[in-house]
Amino acid sequence: MRIRFPFTLSRAIREIRFVKRSINPYFYFFSTLRLIRTMSLKRFRSVCFLLIPVLILSGCRKDKPAQSEPQKSVDLTEFKETIIPGSRAISYEMTLPVEMAGLFDHVGANFFPEFLNPADEFGKYDRPVKIALNLGVYGVDLSYVKMFGQHQRAVAYLNAIHRLAGEMGIPREIYGDVLENIELFVTNKDSLTKMAMDLYLATDEFLRQDGREGAASLVAMGGWIESMYIATRIWEMDRGNLALQDKIAEQKYSLNSLIALMNNYHSDLDLAEYLLMLKNLRRTYDRFQLFYRKGDVEVDTSSKTISAGGYYVNITAGQMEEISGKIENLRTLIIH
Repeated sequence: MRIRFPFTLSRAIREIRFVKRSINPYFYFFSTLRLIRTMSLKRFRSVCFLLIPVLILSGCRKDKPAQSEPQKSVDLTEFKETIIPGSRAISYEMTLPVEMAGLFDHVGANFFPEFLNPADEFGKYDRPVKIALNLGVYGVDLSYVKMFGQHQRAVAYLNAIHRLAGEMGIPREIYGDVLENIELFVTNKDSLTKMAMDLYLATDEFLRQDGREGAASLVAMGGWIESMYIATRIWEMDRGNLALQDKIAEQKYSLNSLIALMNNYHSDLDLAEYLLMLKNLRRTYDRFQLFYRKGDVEVDTSSKTISAGGYYVNITAGQMEEISGKIENLRTLIIH
């Protein structure tokens, strides 16, 4: 996939330094990365899906530690039993819909088909915005059923994805090999994973080269909302699943990236309602933070991840319920 890097090396380095300085040496929670909101869509696209070559090079620079004013430190001793152990890597970028199913890895999630958008309802989407959003939704649903070896459901979602892609004018040759060898792909988990990734990468590339960056962004948004909807539904059924709760809380960073992306279309009346609802969701996320131990945080600007040996998140059950409800409202608007 070709990546065009549209902004200067000096600008990239300044943004990297901003991210690094956003790690408070006493509180250890990250800024909302609002710097991304100043980017145009062309600038943001390289952050959304793949690595940015210039940032990879710049990330290797040995900058001097930024000086900060002394502040009252936070003693995490009292949180000893609630600090999440083990190495953690939190992504702060937007990913492809088929990658968002990673939200369910290692959290003990079970298969709940009732949480998915039925594959046979693709025909009711006839507006461009709805088609693009639900192409992202179906990408997550495909990955979810694949995780649980649901081969026939995977076939149904692949067919739905192909039909929606056709409605968007995406060339049939992008999906041709999949349709001709569909049974082979769905019975092999690794083949299906690679195929799904290739499909969405090719779709994203086609839309961008065709001047439809907005449609590509809607696909990403649909995938983000669907993955969060499934995750919050599972949490509602198993509120003691702290591993899943923490993954939902971690998405405060990718939510900022999504809002920054959609801000490029704030004047589009078809998208204004979605953007307002996303910002309303962020208000809940802004009410809690992730805290890290001193000297235990690393920002990898090439992979867009925040790594730490553990953290404490001060999210409450009430805030989780708010997130769940707001996500449900967004998802309902998308699929209906």
